[in-house]
Amino acid sequence: MTFTERYTWAGLILSIATFAAYWIVVVIRAASDVLPFAEVAWQGPMLWALILGGGLYALAMLVLWIRVRGEARTDARDHEIERYAATAGNGITGVAVLATLAMLPLAAPLFWTATVLFAGSFLGSVVSTGATLSAYRRGF
Repeated sequence: MTFTERYTWAGLILSIATFAAYWIVVVIRAASDVLPFAEVAWQGPMLWALILGGGLYALAMLVLWIRVRGEARTDARDHEIERYAATAGNGITGVAVLATLAMLPLAAPLFWTATVLFAGSFLGSVVSTGATLSAYRRGF
């Protein structure tokens, strides 16, 4: 398993765990306070999800990088796979950004606007990661 494939797996696991943890906190808050989602205090959990998720991903990258010190980390195939995966995920992320930009002038509730951006970015990342792992497993 190449270095890129290892950190791709680590990123997928961390992003799914972070996204799920955010939603668990928001759903529990909405259920316990009997509030609609738009009125739940979601800002703190989202910030913590972004900070902790990003921090854990950086830590995982550092650990993996230290473990493979001195080995070749990437080659031409890795670069082609990364380009292919970025193309696959960027479309979804772009649609999420476009939807968010459309929601802002329509004065949509801030919760839903942020959620569309957060979920769209997550889905774009998962699609990109899935394309990367598929290319490594099935060949590219």
